[in-house]
Amino acid sequence: MVQKAANARERFEKAAVALFQERGYVGTTVPEIAARAGLTERTFYRYFTDKREVFFWRADEHRDRIVNAIARAPRNAHPLTAVTHAFETVGAFIDGHRTKVKLRQAFVSAHTDFQEREMMKLRALASAIETALQERGVSAPSARMISEVAVAIWSVALERWSSDEAERNFAHHVQNSFAELQMVVIEHGSERHHPRRRRSIKRDG
Repeated sequence: MVQKAANARERFEKAAVALFQERGYVGTTVPEIAARAGLTERTFYRYFTDKREVFFWRADEHRDRIVNAIARAPRNAHPLTAVTHAFETVGAFIDGHRTKVKLRQAFVSAHTDFQEREMMKLRALASAIETALQERGVSAPSARMISEVAVAIWSVALERWSSDEAERNFAHHVQNSFAELQMVVIEHGSERHHPRRRRSIKRDG
């Protein structure tokens, strides 16, 4: 039986982050990450498919935590409210690893291969949320729509968190993004039901 190195993923992750900061993503190789972690290249590939994955493996843990929080939400909670509150359960990790998470976001913005991997993880998150909502009794079409909207809230909140010079916490940006969505929907609905008001706005413009 193959012995697993203690905290191997964390050791590889720490080594990769340090090397990416020193040499950049392109300039860092898997053998270098393994050497910095004090482990072998063979061990690296037991845990990760490639060097990108050191920034994405925690997504599965976050997804499981979010799904569990949705399941524990009060039965009378609005589905989207339940999901956004569930997002806050991973806020402590995000806020507590600001440098690493911001570096990850910078690489996602700068590298196509990171963007592709990010989209895969977001699709997996949306699918998990959809299933969790259906288990709470939400209809399949509604669960799908809510999950897609929820992932959009997640993405916007994370982008704003990354660029926030005041370094407010992730939960703040999740709730602000949710509130902004509600305002947009309410305003749009108000204009639909008050065409005279809409025409007035156009004339003023």
